[in-house]
Amino acid sequence: MTTPERDDSGPDGPAANKLCIVIVPDGDGDRLVTALSKISVGATRVGSSGGFLRRGSVTVFSAVQAERVPELVALLQREFPEVVEPMALASLPFADELEVPSAATVDVRVGGAVLFVVPMEQMKRV
Repeated sequence: MTTPERDDSGPDGPAANKLCIVIVPDGDGDRLVTALSKISVGATRVGSSGGFLRRGSVTVFSAVQAERVPELVALLQREFPEVVEPMALASLPFADELEVPSAATVDVRVGGAVLFVVPMEQMKRV
């Protein structure tokens, strides 16, 4: 028995045509999914890692209509601001290449969100 395909168009309007990929620090993943839910934007959360500081992160995939992308950007800017935090220089990935005192610190921008918006030809729930 096969399950019939379903497209993403619904009674509220046209199908989503943008795939938004949002990356936030690991500790903000649940808060992001909750915030998206409050504005009726569905989301799929996937754990990820990497980046400059090699910290855990969460990647959230969401299919939205192009007209709603500015709303998503505003939510991310409001709810997930970037902050500056002092870090020990010795803890950075390239520290071995530098000749600096081990107690030295540097201000690093952390937090915030990274948003990729890509065209989506179609979305099927199979």
